[in-house]
Amino acid sequence: MSRVLVTGANGYVGRALAARLKERLQAQEIDSLTLLDLGFDNTPTEAGIRCISGDLGDPACLAQATEPAPTVVFHLAGIMSRQAEEDFALGMLVNVSCTIGLFERLRSLGHQPVVVYSSSIGIYGAPLPHAIDDYTPIAPALSYGAQKRMIEILLADYSRRGWIDGRAVRLPGVVARPAAPNGALSAFASDLIREPAEGRRYACPIGPEGSMWLLSLPACVDNLLHAAAIAPDRLPPGRAWNLPALRATALEVVEALCRRFGPSLAQRVEYRPVASLQAQFAQWPPLSTGIGDFLGFRHDGDLDTLIERALQP
Repeated sequence: MSRVLVTGANGYVGRALAARLKERLQAQEIDSLTLLDLGFDNTPTEAGIRCISGDLGDPACLAQATEPAPTVVFHLAGIMSRQAEEDFALGMLVNVSCTIGLFERLRSLGHQPVVVYSSSIGIYGAPLPHAIDDYTPIAPALSYGAQKRMIEILLADYSRRGWIDGRAVRLPGVVARPAAPNGALSAFASDLIREPAEGRRYACPIGPEGSMWLLSLPACVDNLLHAAAIAPDRLPPGRAWNLPALRATALEVVEALCRRFGPSLAQRVEYRPVASLQAQFAQWPPLSTGIGDFLGFRHDGDLDTLIERALQP
């Protein structure tokens, strides 16, 4: 990696990825780092870092972010499942049209950059099958998942034509996200960890048997960086795959929290299942990630480690 661009750099995953890339910049493993988002909570001032506050859909902003041409792009910008479902036009604009604009800009530059795209397990929809592997048919049940799948297909086609070197990694539930008004519909997975751990009561919208696929934020960043480093001749033809994740029930998450904070924590959690959330986001079956395993991607190893890493400041 020499010239790196991160879109959505002020988001939950984007900030953590940017922090890791800053370490690589300081170690002279990369030459420059460009961070793009609508705005920044804390603007880095280190040499070699550019922060661009602007809309990815603005041609002038996009041109500024891609000049000089990046060699690696981490495309994280987008809106989450809740807002994409509530505002279809906005979801199509941000998650699809702006991404196509980015791909077209990269094509016009003629440098074939590596593009790591944060896709989602939202490409699968309820009713979920009894098991999921790399060859499970894709049938999104929400607009967010449909939009992610659209971009996966385009990324593969742009890669086939030699315009970019794309790789789409399907993120599971990345925890523990901060509370957000327009966050993911699956944000309860983060709330279930964060709220009891910080001493607050939590009404869980899925039952204790509800199952989730989880990955800590540090493990997510590890996997994004690894995705950028894989030689293109090792990638699957579709250029998209599921990341390894830990499958755990809500009750197992609470039990892991109790091992860390004491058995009284369980008293701060009550279960109030919401049928629609349970069906789409808490019925995740056993997961087999043959492609991801072969390529060297890893989950957190065990639930106790995931909890520890998820609660890191």
